[in-house]
Amino acid sequence: MGSADVCFVTITQRGLSALRVRMHYGHPDFLDGYWVRNRGGVSKASHLINTNEDIFTGYEMIGRDERGTFVEFVSQQKGRETSFMEAYTFEAKLAQGAAQQVRSRHMFYLNKRLPILLRLSLFFGTLGFYMMTLMTTVSIKLYMFSLLMFATSGTTYHQLGLMGSVIAVPWLLPVGFVLALPLLLEYMIHYGLIAGALAFAAQLPLGLVFFVFQMKTKSHYFSQGLFSASGGYKGTGRGFGLDRRTMVEMYQAYFASHFQDALVLMGGVMFYGSVSEEADLAAFLRLVSMIYVFMSWLLAPVLFNPYPTRDGLYEDIRLMMEWINQPFKKGDFKRRNEAGRDRASLISTFWKQQEQESWQGWFMKTVYLDAWETCDHAFSSPVNFITWYIQQTVFIMWRYLPWVVLAWFFWRSESIYYAVTIAVLVISMISIDKFLRRIHEHITILKTLPIFLVPPICLFYVDGTLSGLPLIQSMFIYVLAIYLAIEVILGLWNITAKIRLAATRQSRTTPDSQRRLLGWRFFIPLMVFRPQIIWPYITLAVLTMGNFVIIAFGGAITAFLYNGRVADIWSRAYFQGREG
Repeated sequence: MGSADVCFVTITQRGLSALRVRMHYGHPDFLDGYWVRNRGGVSKASHLINTNEDIFTGYEMIGRDERGTFVEFVSQQKGRETSFMEAYTFEAKLAQGAAQQVRSRHMFYLNKRLPILLRLSLFFGTLGFYMMTLMTTVSIKLYMFSLLMFATSGTTYHQLGLMGSVIAVPWLLPVGFVLALPLLLEYMIHYGLIAGALAFAAQLPLGLVFFVFQMKTKSHYFSQGLFSASGGYKGTGRGFGLDRRTMVEMYQAYFASHFQDALVLMGGVMFYGSVSEEADLAAFLRLVSMIYVFMSWLLAPVLFNPYPTRDGLYEDIRLMMEWINQPFKKGDFKRRNEAGRDRASLISTFWKQQEQESWQGWFMKTVYLDAWETCDHAFSSPVNFITWYIQQTVFIMWRYLPWVVLAWFFWRSESIYYAVTIAVLVISMISIDKFLRRIHEHITILKTLPIFLVPPICLFYVDGTLSGLPLIQSMFIYVLAIYLAIEVILGLWNITAKIRLAATRQSRTTPDSQRRLLGWRFFIPLMVFRPQIIWPYITLAVLTMGNFVIIAFGGAITAFLYNGRVADIWSRAYFQGREG
């Protein structure tokens, strides 16, 4: 993060100044007070659209045919984000602020009236970076899906090469490395040709992991700001950079933006390995960039988490398992609501407690209820509401349709027997636990009865024509059907809540936002969320394996990130604490 800041405030500023599109980027930039007072001041009207308020001063300058110059010999220090979580929050704020700039009238008038060359400079010097980052992230998924489609259709890469397709060549060195050239040039200016190249090479391995992760941060929050109009100031705090984060905190912070897409990409790589007819080395070379991307998205928070120890890992696993298995307690809210406390403070306290104690409570509040609340504020009219649902339908198709096509290609009718049998087993177990709790002495016997379905499954597996990998590929379509059904159920539930909300408004009762939050939506059956529990378990397994590897090389990584003396002091302090 510090190297990116060095690059941005030096060579990047020189380039932007030469192109006449250098903006105001906050402290340490200076503003002339007389100039500001004669142009209406620096305050802006909207805390949402003007999230990145400093850059709008630059838009005002360009709109008035004025320039912000870069003075080479003036330098002002500033406290920057020193921890991984703070850098993530900072980049998220900038990305959402960039999305709000797209909606601003400043950008509309500038792009309508500026000359074409200055307009292009403005695009690539401001919002173009975020748009290109979003397109890069989307192209990663498209590349993975195209590889899977070619592999399942039997199209060889030799045939693609004869057609002149670029995808026939494994790209070991992505074009994105070009973005690191400004930093290399700045180091050479500062330290000399050889010393600058060595300093750049020392930062490159872990720097690539960090910036691949931050690329996903920018694209996720930029798209979120574009499609749901979300944004606003995010306080980073700039606290102590050596605070350790638990796996629960990592999962809560990075699941929606990084972990979920990384696991899907990892599944795509595994699926390609199972269906491709290429040699192992050729398949690995073709997928090495994909592997690097999803490993960076998954393991970067672990890699940059301070104090990697076995004791800390075991404590993280224990806390994560407790958080996943802790049930969501709606009854707590009902009892507190009867006590007559202030409703707003009651709701805030209730959700804060449930998000920290239960995965179900966190998932219900963060993934669904918050999104629906955003829909209420950003798409309040009926026309906008229909637009929002069309948008969500497109997103669901983007998320599921390629996988459904692939699963349908491998589906075999013999798998229906397995699907029905497994469904009977699951429904029997759930029904016994839910409806027969009072029969404690017989519940164990009842649970053993569905086990008698296992021998027929084994017999059918041995004598049938469907077994092994084809069976797993055939069963994948049923898993997708379950998750699609969940999306449909939740969408219909939200429509019902919107209709009830509209009826409440017409009856002129109290339709405050807190009441909307805990209206009909609050009583979603928790059974709908149960299949989603696979995400935290898979994430826990992957993060645990990554932690073990990092712990094994913890001293070397610490020495690489800082220096050997820091690694030695940290090691002695840790082992002395264990001995004491």
